[in-house]
Amino acid sequence: MKNYTGEKIRNIIIAGHSGSGKTSLVQSLLYKTGNGERTTKIPDASVYTTLSSFENGDLKINLLDTPGLFDYEGETVQGIHAGGCVAITVSAKSGVKVGTHKAFDKAKELGKPTMFIVTKIDDENANFYNVLTQLKSEFGSAVCPVIVPVIADNKIVSYVNLIEMQAYKYDQNGNAVPTDMPTAEVSEKMEYRMDGLVEAISEAVAETDENLLEKFISGETFTQQELIDGIHSGVNSGSITPVVCVSSAELSGIDMLLKEFSLLLPAPTDFESKAGEDKNGDIVEIKCDDSEPTCAFVFKTLADPYGKLSYIKVASGVLKSGDELVNATTGESIKIGKLMTICNKKQIPVEQASAGDIVVCAKLDASTNDTLCN
Repeated sequence: MKNYTGEKIRNIIIAGHSGSGKTSLVQSLLYKTGNGERTTKIPDASVYTTLSSFENGDLKINLLDTPGLFDYEGETVQGIHAGGCVAITVSAKSGVKVGTHKAFDKAKELGKPTMFIVTKIDDENANFYNVLTQLKSEFGSAVCPVIVPVIADNKIVSYVNLIEMQAYKYDQNGNAVPTDMPTAEVSEKMEYRMDGLVEAISEAVAETDENLLEKFISGETFTQQELIDGIHSGVNSGSITPVVCVSSAELSGIDMLLKEFSLLLPAPTDFESKAGEDKNGDIVEIKCDDSEPTCAFVFKTLADPYGKLSYIKVASGVLKSGDELVNATTGESIKIGKLMTICNKKQIPVEQASAGDIVVCAKLDASTNDTLCN
């Protein structure tokens, strides 16, 4: 895998209540991007945060799949701390649960942007619009639908991307085919519902910029780029939490989700700097920039059959194999060994990692929560 700079990286935490489809979603994303096999087997509940890094178009996506079981809440906190945006899975069958609130609250506590992914949309007992109403009721006006299903006779006939104002049908391989927008003949409820959905997304975007607000008040329609930029800005600031829907089993909506990862979610460089402390306790600014001094954080340590693996988030500078750094926790010198990324449990060697990236180091003489710097 080639080296990606911060603006071409998306660090996404998959979180949510146990049984809401997190790991199935990750598997379908890996399959859709050519990094895994298609499977109908329901995966066992995760007890550790796992990393899956893969390329999609001109981006590198680091997915951190966190446990939903409350006994392993510390693993979820580790993932949220290291990631960029928290994508919270909500089952279209069972709706908002305690784990939904826990993930959302922890994301807000740590200042992380959020997104809701409504899963299991193909289930015969699924009700997307009830779940959307529940999300709005429990998480407020920031909840903004972006991808919604068109339902007729209790079956999904297509999906509408409200940014593109385009409907898609999916074939048996999860490939999208453009189709007509819903009319009263297709779904009686959907025609009037669509007006409300468009109004909701426009109102949310209008709140992100004074010029957009003026355009909204005057009754003008936003362009597709204005919608993208407005939602992206709102996600970064925390004023918008987009909602999309997918079926991991049927692969429907997975391609659109990958597109929204790219367009709507923040790159590490969108958050210009973090505050840190130097050895004297003075506050220093740490910028997510390759040209800055190297600073990296060990957010997770895992033992595998071949030895210890340290999961590292690069805060600034470039981390390279062979670097001689200082462990700020102990004050001792430390040498960076073999670096790698992980995709579908496969270890892929890399020479370096840019500011904002997540990488794994083998046999590193450091512990979880240690800061490494030059």
